[in-house]
Amino acid sequence: MTMTNDNHPLVESLRQMAELGEEYDLPIRKPGEDGWLSASSLFQEDDQRLAEIVAGYGRGFLGTENRHLAASAFIIAYLTRLVFPLLGQYVINRRVIDVSLDNLEFHTNGQRFDGTALRRPLFAVLPEDSAAGHPDAEVVPDEAALYTRLKQQLFDANFGLVIPSLARAAGASPKVSWNAVAASCAQVFYWLYELTDEKERVMQQAEAFFDDPASPMYREVRMALIEHQGKEGYFARRAGCCLFWKVREQDVYCSGCILLPDEEQDIRFKQLLVSQP
Repeated sequence: MTMTNDNHPLVESLRQMAELGEEYDLPIRKPGEDGWLSASSLFQEDDQRLAEIVAGYGRGFLGTENRHLAASAFIIAYLTRLVFPLLGQYVINRRVIDVSLDNLEFHTNGQRFDGTALRRPLFAVLPEDSAAGHPDAEVVPDEAALYTRLKQQLFDANFGLVIPSLARAAGASPKVSWNAVAASCAQVFYWLYELTDEKERVMQQAEAFFDDPASPMYREVRMALIEHQGKEGYFARRAGCCLFWKVREQDVYCSGCILLPDEEQDIRFKQLLVSQP
């Protein structure tokens, strides 16, 4: 699956972020390639196909026919492909990618997705951004407007449509799905703190993100800076369960799971710090 748009400012910044890990990249679909399905078609027009793909995730990754676990596996995989590039660009480069369903496409192998791409490299920027004059860039006036655009892309144009579709077509729990969104977003902040030099900005943006009463993420996560044996990490204490522990072989709770008291979370966070090179 060959992708195009070399030298495009968004493509370049995505590739730069991909130096942190491939999950921060989001390629652009090459016109004319076969096997691509629009996200709007999947989530808004084809419940049967969505149900089959979710069930395929359950069987393929978990060996289960349980609809709730299959839906949890699907939403976690879906989230990973979106929140890392979206939040990575917003926090580090002050750009917001257009990940609306009309601009998002998936490549399928008949049962599961094996590729995710943008239809067009559309993005929002601040006036001082070097790409402000690009035809694919929408200029917003200030940081507050850029944050509003982030919420629109993340919630109104994507997850706010995807999660009801998963509930309708595949029996997914909306609450568990939103918990998974919060957990995935927190993971991005954790890794951005770990991997970049923008630690103060990462913490500021995470605090604003989870302390916004107008956001579905309001108080879904408490981020905590933990220090131990000369190391530090930016960990998430979560207010809801995403059921990820049920898809693990040993049924182990996530370190910041609501099912664990803060004291046990601290022990696990410190163990993670000690295990880091």
